[in-house]
Amino acid sequence: MERSKEIDLGALIEMQPRSAFSVAVLVWSCVLMLVEGYDMQVMAYAAPVIIVDWHIDDRAVLGPVFGAGLFGYMLGATILSHLADRFGRKRVILAGFWLFGLFTVAAAFADAAPAYVNRFTALLVLRFIAGLGLGGSIPTAIALNVEYAPAKQRATRIALMFLGYTLGAAGGGVLVAALLPRYGWPVTFLIGGLAPLALSAVLWRTLPESPRFLALQDASSLRLAAIAAKLRPDLVLPDHPRFRLREAQKAGLPLAHLFREGRAPLTLLLWAAFVTSFLGHHFLTSWLPTVLASDGMPLGDAVLAAALFQGGGAFGSVFIGRLVDRRGIPAVAAIFAVAAPLVALIGVPTLSEAVLMGTVFVAGLFVLGGQFGLNALAGTCYPTFIRSTGAGWALGIGRIGSILGPVIGGVLIGLGLPTWVLLLCAAIPFIACAGATLRLGFTMEDFTGRQ
Repeated sequence: MERSKEIDLGALIEMQPRSAFSVAVLVWSCVLMLVEGYDMQVMAYAAPVIIVDWHIDDRAVLGPVFGAGLFGYMLGATILSHLADRFGRKRVILAGFWLFGLFTVAAAFADAAPAYVNRFTALLVLRFIAGLGLGGSIPTAIALNVEYAPAKQRATRIALMFLGYTLGAAGGGVLVAALLPRYGWPVTFLIGGLAPLALSAVLWRTLPESPRFLALQDASSLRLAAIAAKLRPDLVLPDHPRFRLREAQKAGLPLAHLFREGRAPLTLLLWAAFVTSFLGHHFLTSWLPTVLASDGMPLGDAVLAAALFQGGGAFGSVFIGRLVDRRGIPAVAAIFAVAAPLVALIGVPTLSEAVLMGTVFVAGLFVLGGQFGLNALAGTCYPTFIRSTGAGWALGIGRIGSILGPVIGGVLIGLGLPTWVLLLCAAIPFIACAGATLRLGFTMEDFTGRQ
């Protein structure tokens, strides 16, 4: 290459070969998602033992504690993610993980709260603050991955990143099952808190900052030059390189920019897709074992079906990611359109158990695969200067669906509806998500055409 004084950073990233440095960014992001996957299940692991230890007669009193972490995540993603567009991706990821880790460890000692503090309240507040930290970190990690990936690999990288979520949820269950009988419920929070604290210490030294973010801050940064040299070892840099990024840094609140310059329809459609996707997803994951068991399936097989649903998502993550990279937003809409009838099919009473299990597995592939595709879109719909804000608000607003899904599912189950009707209801959000995503594709085309 020519020893040009000014280097096009976008072209440099697009033309990067596969390197240990680029793979390391993806691997560390996947490890971050292990923590989120574990945390999404930590209360489910601890609750049965807390109920016994605290002599709880009404299990419903733990309901707000379950929701506190999700609500904290929603606020963290919406309120804190914009800080990454101002202060950098790495700082916010690490700060969020420190906050999450410290308050998750503190939750292990909720039973030792002072007498004047209700221990339910203490646990609820600690889970809420931990959720704030996690909500700030995860959308920022998505933005970081997008900014290291060539355009044709972004969805694949995000799908691989979220594979860590599935592994964290499943692997955490195996670990807790071995330790819980001996050490009690506090061990679940100690594992969930000490792991991110230890990980943060490692990432402080190893996780690089986003090159696109650095270019917007200082086009001649020595840190940026060092990252460019690792991304493109074949590129001979001049002594004082200056990097050009074909994006502008614009003044004003990042959130406001999500609705400026014609982005309002794009943003609202993306939010609608996330809400409906999470609503259907958490409806299924919360109630599928209960619904199948109440329909006559042995409880062990019903739990296995729920595991197969997650396994389908893990299996399909790379396949779906590559499809989205090649076909773009219409592929995500098509994935959700296929997911809807598959979910409804689970409720057909005449299916044999083998066919039912296979259907659950394939439904998981499309439901979770579609979610991985949406996660990638959240990081690619916006320019660098508002990318973390855009991803954070999409995931944060989407948490409204994750909160409503289990609630709506519980209400419908309480009505005594037959299984096939319940699964048909669970499929409806995915139809709505497919429609919102398809319209998002047309909106993106119009928006891009006007630029």
